[in-house]
Amino acid sequence: MDENRDREELEKLLKRMFESGGLNPEELSKVAGAGLNPKLLGQLFGQVQAMMSDSEGPVNWELATKTAVDIAKESQSQASDALTTEIQNSFEIAKLWLSEQTEFTNSQSIKQLSRTLWVQDAIPLFKDLAEPVAASMSKALSENLNQAMPEELVGMIGPATKFLENAGAAMFAAQLGQSVGKLSENVLSSTEIGIPLSSRPGLVSQNVELLLKDLETPKSEVLIYLAIRELAVSYLYASNRWLGDQIATQVSSFAAGLKIDPESIQNLAQQIDPSDPTTFNLVIESGGLITPRTPEQELSLARIETTLALIEGWADAVALASASRLPGVHQVFELIRRRQAVGAAQKTFATLLGLELRPRLQREAMAMWQKISDQVGQAARDEIWKHPDLLPTAEEIQDPTALLKRLSGGDDDFDTELSKLLDN
Repeated sequence: MDENRDREELEKLLKRMFESGGLNPEELSKVAGAGLNPKLLGQLFGQVQAMMSDSEGPVNWELATKTAVDIAKESQSQASDALTTEIQNSFEIAKLWLSEQTEFTNSQSIKQLSRTLWVQDAIPLFKDLAEPVAASMSKALSENLNQAMPEELVGMIGPATKFLENAGAAMFAAQLGQSVGKLSENVLSSTEIGIPLSSRPGLVSQNVELLLKDLETPKSEVLIYLAIRELAVSYLYASNRWLGDQIATQVSSFAAGLKIDPESIQNLAQQIDPSDPTTFNLVIESGGLITPRTPEQELSLARIETTLALIEGWADAVALASASRLPGVHQVFELIRRRQAVGAAQKTFATLLGLELRPRLQREAMAMWQKISDQVGQAARDEIWKHPDLLPTAEEIQDPTALLKRLSGGDDDFDTELSKLLDN
């Protein structure tokens, strides 16, 4: 086959590929030469062809799940039977002590978690949180590509655009899968990111065992405190079903305002090294394609941060009060708090939303809940969670005077306000 004929055959093949989104390995093998294996080419371009077809959504969740599970399995091991039994006993103590501090409950049984089980529970939640962000990124990227393309070429790149969209979905999925897989090696519980992964509370026994390995603090006290705090967050969500939906709505509100920077698209090729897959992840993590946040997005992120601070602060206040019988409770509390400051929740929301949770706001939220409990009682404190419009604002967290006024026994405004909200 001479050079001109080779070129003609290649041009025909590429034309058919862009018109149909399909590739024929046999044809490609003939064009490229007899040395190429059609079967191997078929496997390779089967993946390419899938990227040319319609995707099921902005993220390839099958790839994300497989990536995360594979990472979790690499270093997974079985915790000792003795620790498993001790964890179960700690939860029994935690239920009893926690019942003295709140009437919130959860009827679900305790779940002993491995790293892979944690991942399998986590992916559906991450899907709910990440998909609005990924969808907005995909839409904005597609719109900007079409605007940047010369008009005479727009009609010719339909399948190629689909390829780029699906490649972006694969990139996002791979990066998210790696993040979830790595988180599974460090998280201690089902609620560590501030939102329960499932209705069943539980601890990741292998990771708990690693935490306890070199501690001077009595291990039994750490286990009891971890169980109490895990149950506290689980009880809060189980008794206030609207809470999970509220956070998902706040994330969607933030995602709706995402915009892609056209100049960043032009620079994308310079940032990514095809021989180094980690550069794809760095582009996503850096937020390099996203324009600076709008004032509306800043408000959305502030709402998410405030809601999560209220949840974490409530759990800290209730857990500390419940564990007051433990001689070393304050040492255990500080140990877990220091771990939280650089833990899963911070990494998760920084990756997905560019949201850096402020530990200061969480500390102040805890102090606010403690003050409310001391002055008006546990029942009035927990009544606040009955409706999202009753939750304290960021200003009330830092200065709870006005909040205490509407909760005080001499002020009927709170009861009237709550009745109106619940009647609607």
